[in-house]
Amino acid sequence: MLKHVKNIKSRSRDGISHIWFTPFDQYYVRDMYHELQPELSKMFPLRLDFVNDEHCFEKYYRRREASEVFSVELVLKGSMYFVQNEKKYHVKAGSVFLVHQDRNNEYTTGPERLCHRLACAFSGHELSGLLNTTKLIEYDTISLNNLTVVEKTMRECFNELKEKKTGFRQRASVLGYRLLLELEENIRRENIPELLVRAVDLMEHHLSQQLSLKKLAGVLNSSPTSLNRIFQQYFGTSPIDYFIGLKIKTAKSLLLNTGLRIQEIARNAGYENPLYFSAEFKKRTGTSPREFRRRNKEENRPEKYAVK
Repeated sequence: MLKHVKNIKSRSRDGISHIWFTPFDQYYVRDMYHELQPELSKMFPLRLDFVNDEHCFEKYYRRREASEVFSVELVLKGSMYFVQNEKKYHVKAGSVFLVHQDRNNEYTTGPERLCHRLACAFSGHELSGLLNTTKLIEYDTISLNNLTVVEKTMRECFNELKEKKTGFRQRASVLGYRLLLELEENIRRENIPELLVRAVDLMEHHLSQQLSLKKLAGVLNSSPTSLNRIFQQYFGTSPIDYFIGLKIKTAKSLLLNTGLRIQEIARNAGYENPLYFSAEFKKRTGTSPREFRRRNKEENRPEKYAVK
């Protein structure tokens, strides 16, 4: 990292993170937006705290001690040198680095002497559980298989917090879930066969439709037997069972983070019959969609919003 950096401790707006800046006047150009009323966003299990679109130039340097921030940082151009808990990385364009809470980290521009990156910072009582469930907690950097999807999702987050139109907190929460799940998929794809990657991509882009094993195998130029074997080997389940699991996961997110009716959520998950959807949901979660929504909202309601 840089030598002779002037250690000017600067408190963030919440008074927790300590950030060191270089003594140079122009080392970045940043377009940044915050959640201005965080008390309102506490109703959501995952919330978007701030976003920035930043162009960093030579001698850019930043450091945090025991960071209170969790953020996803996408490198679009150039590169960054990133250190987290003494592990060093050279993060190139098309990759992300994850700034984790309670860890020391520092980063500066790479050898190109410039870096363009997007950043989205999240918090919320579900964040820790999500990072553990997706295993993102174990990663400092991730090479992206689908840069377009990740960038699109992050830019949607950016626009929601920039424009702050009615309902933006709810939409930003859903986008946060989508972003973390997409990063989880990138981790999975690093060590699985191309056929499995293509199969999962196809499922994720057709969640609102019905797919049979025969049709899925045909589109992928594979045989039902081969496709079933590879899903059993890597996921321990059949292709159709995995597909239904994706539908249920999507339905859970919609139940928790939107006000859509059960019938609308059923259609989004590819079920024309709401009763059949409810039966499938209960079979896999142990509770009906309506009860799942009610129970989780009651458990996650902040005290100040609780019904007296």
